[in-house]
Amino acid sequence: MTTKTDYFKTFCNISKKFGTTFNREELLNLIVQSAIESMEGKAACLFLADEQKDIFVATFQKGLSENYMHSTPMNIEAEVKKLMEAGGYLSFRDATTDPRLGNHDLKKAEGIASILVVPVTVNDKTIGVLTLYTAMQRDFSKDEVAFLSALAEQGGMAIQHFRLLNRIQKNAELFHNLTFSINSSLDIKKILHILTSDIADGFGMKGATIRLLNKNTGTLDIVASYGLSENFCGRGPVSADKSISQTLKGDTVIIRDARTDERIQYRDAMREEGIVSMLCVPILSGSEVIGVMRVFSAVERDFPNDMVMTVKALANQGGIAIEKARMAERRRMNAELFHDLAVSINSTLDIKKIMHIMSADIAEILGVKASSIRLLDQENNTLELVASYGLSEEYLNKGPASAEKGIPEALRNRPIVVKDVGTEEGVEYREEKKREGIVSILSVPINARDEVIGVLRLYSDVPRDFDYDDIMMATAMAHQGGLAIQNASMYLMLQEDKKTLEEEIWSHRLWF
Repeated sequence: MTTKTDYFKTFCNISKKFGTTFNREELLNLIVQSAIESMEGKAACLFLADEQKDIFVATFQKGLSENYMHSTPMNIEAEVKKLMEAGGYLSFRDATTDPRLGNHDLKKAEGIASILVVPVTVNDKTIGVLTLYTAMQRDFSKDEVAFLSALAEQGGMAIQHFRLLNRIQKNAELFHNLTFSINSSLDIKKILHILTSDIADGFGMKGATIRLLNKNTGTLDIVASYGLSENFCGRGPVSADKSISQTLKGDTVIIRDARTDERIQYRDAMREEGIVSMLCVPILSGSEVIGVMRVFSAVERDFPNDMVMTVKALANQGGIAIEKARMAERRRMNAELFHDLAVSINSTLDIKKIMHIMSADIAEILGVKASSIRLLDQENNTLELVASYGLSEEYLNKGPASAEKGIPEALRNRPIVVKDVGTEEGVEYREEKKREGIVSILSVPINARDEVIGVLRLYSDVPRDFDYDDIMMATAMAHQGGLAIQNASMYLMLQEDKKTLEEEIWSHRLWF
């Protein structure tokens, strides 16, 4: 029988191999071979869990025929339960007759007499079993059980070691691929589809989705998906309030069972799609949550911290890509906007036409409900409407806009933002605005020769903090409008001066 000295030499060889090889198969095969040699066995096999199929699959083996290896697989839950109930190992003196085992004839034909089974664990979770087969019937001593258990522990350490190395490599590849995509393309849909597929494949998940927040509808609109059916992705609107709203507050959320968790909006759809566990992380642009990335598992599982951190980091990279694409799109649209306005100013002196073009263009560029341009009537101290876009006739005919009550800050040459027309003081025609669906307003002054001559207003139908870029764009457009008005006024003045001069010259025709 084997001695403790043999055991010691075996562990020395395995430890040495740990430090000199990065080949997972080579190390695990060494563990299986060591079990046979040190315990004088006929064969040995390392079975690892396939959680999706809920079975233990023979991964590394020595001494068993192909015919035997294709016998009925072991059920994970049942085998782990047996091991736990038996005190951490299972031994069978006569494997050909023991009622706890099946396939007796197959074992007899294979020449198997006795079997010893011990668990392979990683972080206190059983991920497989190491099984020793002998050709002669025997009882296994405590030392033999302890030795095989220690070998199984070494196997668990090796598997965990190589999993970590593999994860590090995959993480590096994920970041490399995503960084390359961000730097080589502004096609945001292409980048996000690459991101979802890389994450799902890299972590062995069923699928992944990216949804961006639509502030106008209060829904999370899908922009990229991988590994999921069209029926599942198009199942209906996903409410930002009803579907794991903590993620939109910046929190990472792990759903252990999406089929029963009350935070899930479409639990039946999850069940039909075969989704069990979920990892949900926010997508940030600066400090603002603009969407959600969700990673789906077909089996109930934990999400380790390093995986969560990697997915969060990749989601942040996705946010950077989205922001970069949005900035590029905004620059393009801004250039087009100023070009169109410059062409209009240079091609016509019809100031109302220019103002209508400007009000429509800026509303569409900044994604607001509507806009209006009002010029100051100093005699009546009112703001007279000269152009509008997106507003109803009923709202436009609500009554005169007072220069004092309307937006005095804008008339003092300062932009003003009204976040909520329903609650903030000094809002004129509050009820009419609410009926029109107006929630937030940005007002910027229109200047001509350093004098405020009117106001450009932008109306949003959702609560909106108009940021610095929004205000600068609106202000620049208002200045362009002021220049257009100034040019038209100068032209009219020149025309008037010309007429006066001609009349004066004609009145002195007798001088000639």
